[in-house]
Amino acid sequence: MFGLFRTAQENVDASRKEHVVPGKESHMKDMRGYRFCEVGLITGTRPGNAVGNVWNTTGASDPTPEQFAALDADKIAKENHVHKAWLNPVRRWMFDEMDAWEVGEDREFDGIKFTWVAVAGADTSKTVQQPFAPGHIYRNNAFTFKEGSEVYLLDAPDGEVFVLQSFTQAFDPSLSEDNLAELGDKLDLPEGWAFRSEVLDRDLEVSTHKLSGHLAHIVQDNLHNTYQGSDGGKAFTYIP
Repeated sequence: MFGLFRTAQENVDASRKEHVVPGKESHMKDMRGYRFCEVGLITGTRPGNAVGNVWNTTGASDPTPEQFAALDADKIAKENHVHKAWLNPVRRWMFDEMDAWEVGEDREFDGIKFTWVAVAGADTSKTVQQPFAPGHIYRNNAFTFKEGSEVYLLDAPDGEVFVLQSFTQAFDPSLSEDNLAELGDKLDLPEGWAFRSEVLDRDLEVSTHKLSGHLAHIVQDNLHNTYQGSDGGKAFTYIP
């Protein structure tokens, strides 16, 4: 699958061809608070063209934090013949509806069922998991935050707005949907970054479906909560 002289983008395209199930889509409602976790597999022939394919439990299974904690990344990497596996701990979605127009194969890791959902250059996968260091990931989907929902936003120094798409208690067990409005008090915000919450007066759609390249701009905070960016306003129907 991976040629020595392929670029990371060529390997992203090859991964989509390998893993996406033609015609398979996912459309789900009542998603706020939905529990999920992820496994990523790193493949490629050299650091410059390595990519990370992401499998997600949404719609496939509902593992407990204890089941996920029992996963062994080294064992998964060996069994799947990849350079490395990374584990994205149990977290909860914060949007209300999800639409995905490219969905991949199902796969089990130690008895937990996951579905392929995305791919990114491995350097991006690593960067995104560093606090306040945005990167891009390929996924053809949209998240909708409904009117009346409270959303949690990061304002970046360059003016881009990021909306919280999921939170985890893995690094701060005290976090819950009930106290996310105070999340800013817990964050080690770099200079120029700000946190705020807003109650929506209309639906907000956050989408890569109509974007060229279907690239989501993603960042994590220092507690590993994940946000998606407005990408200059192109990914949001409006800026809250």
